[in-house]
Amino acid sequence: MSVSRFRRAAPGPTGYPLVGVFPRARRDPLGFFVECARRHGDVTSMRLGRHRVYLLSHPDHVRHVLQDNARAYAKGPPATRVRALFGDSLTVVDGDRWRERRRQMQPAFRPGQHAQFVSLVTVATGEMLERWRPLADRGEPVDAVTEMRRLTQTIIIRACFGDVAAAEVEALSHALDVAVSHVDRRLWSALGWLEVPTPATARYQRALGAIDAFVSQMVSEARRSPLPPGSLLAALLASPATGEPLTDSDLGDELKAILVAGHTTTASALAWTWYVLFAYPGARERLEAECGGLLGGRAPGIETLPDLGYTRRVIEEVLRLYPPTWLTARMPVEDVTLAGYTIPAGAIVLLSPYITHRHPTVWEAPEVFDPDRFTPAQAAARPTFAYFPFGGGPRHCIGSAFATTEMQLIVAAVAQRYRLTGVPGVPVIPAAGLTLRPSPAVLSRLHRLHTG
Repeated sequence: MSVSRFRRAAPGPTGYPLVGVFPRARRDPLGFFVECARRHGDVTSMRLGRHRVYLLSHPDHVRHVLQDNARAYAKGPPATRVRALFGDSLTVVDGDRWRERRRQMQPAFRPGQHAQFVSLVTVATGEMLERWRPLADRGEPVDAVTEMRRLTQTIIIRACFGDVAAAEVEALSHALDVAVSHVDRRLWSALGWLEVPTPATARYQRALGAIDAFVSQMVSEARRSPLPPGSLLAALLASPATGEPLTDSDLGDELKAILVAGHTTTASALAWTWYVLFAYPGARERLEAECGGLLGGRAPGIETLPDLGYTRRVIEEVLRLYPPTWLTARMPVEDVTLAGYTIPAGAIVLLSPYITHRHPTVWEAPEVFDPDRFTPAQAAARPTFAYFPFGGGPRHCIGSAFATTEMQLIVAAVAQRYRLTGVPGVPVIPAAGLTLRPSPAVLSRLHRLHTG
C-alpha cells in the first residue's frame, strides 16, 4: 500500500462537483476566507474550481512560504490571471529569471532615487490641493477613491517617465482605469478567462494597446535621447554594473507593471486612510496636531518623515486592517509538509494579509483601529510575518519604501490643508479584487483648515 494514502488531510469546507467552493468564494471572498480560517484552523484545504487550494493563515506558515522555503514555491499558474497587466515582469516570473531581473531592477529603487520622487509627490499633491479649493468653498463632496487614484496615477507616470504633458497623463490614466477595471471584474468571473468578444473586451484590448504604445514610445525616445536623471526609466536604462541590460521588451513589461502596481495599491490604502479617519476622530485630531505642529503648514520633506511617527503608525494600521494586496498565491514545486499536513506539488497555496493581520493569537481586538500597535516596542514583540502588507522574504515588494514614503507625504500634506469628513448615509464595503478597495466610493466633504 502506498505511503501517500496515510498522508494527513487538512480540514476545510466542502464544495460542489466540478466547481468546488468557487460559488461561495465568489459571493463574498473576504467573508468566505475569514470563515474558513476561523472554522478550520491555520491550514485549510478546499477545492477551488479544478485546483486544490490551501489557505495558510498563521505567521509561522507565512514565513515558511515567503522566506524559509521560498525556493520551494513558484508564482506559477495563479499569476496568469494578471499577466495581461504585468507581462513577464518581476511580479510574475520565477527562478533564475526572477533573480536576474531583480538584480537588474534593484538600482532603480535604491535610496538615492527618493529625493526626486519626494519632489514629484509634493508637486502633484499640491496641484490636487489647489484643485480642491473651489470644491471646498462650494461644499461639493469628492470621492476619495477617485481622487487618490487620480493623484497616484499622476505620480507614478511622472516617476516613470519624467515631465509628461497633462493631456498624455490623462489619456494614460484613462487607459489604466479601463484595463485594471476589466481585470478586476474578471478575477471572480464565473466564465473564468474565456476571451468572449464583447464591447467590454474590445475596450480592454484598446486600453492595453494604448498603454503598450505609450510605454514603447517612451522607451524608444529614451534610447535615442537620454532622459534627464531621476526618472525610473532613466535609472533602468543606466548600464548595469554586471550582467545583461534590460531589453526593450523587458523594459516595457516592467514599466507596465510599475504603472499598474504603483498606483492601484497606494490609491486603495490612501482611500482607506481617509475612511478610517472619519470613524476615529481622536486619531484624526492627533494626526492633524502632529503634522501641523511639526510642519507648520510647510510641505513635508524626506527629512521630516522620521519625526511624523504617529502619521506613520496610522498608515501602518490602515495597511493592517485593509492591506491592498489582500491575497497572494504560490505553488509548491515539490511536495511539502507543514503542520503535519502534506501539500502536494502543483497545489495552490493562498496567503492573505487580511486574515493573518487579524490572527487572534497575535492581535488583540483585531478589528479595532489602534495605530499604537505599531510603536517600536509592540512591533518588536510580534512574529515577523504577523504583518506583511508588502509580502516578505526574497520577493518582498521592490517598491515598498517608495509606497510608504508616498503615503506619508500625501497624508501629512492633506491633513494640514483639509479635513475630510464622510457624507452620512453612504455605505462603504471592502471590495476584494485586484486590490482591496473601498466600494463603491468614499464620498467626503472638504473642510479647509487655517493653513489652507
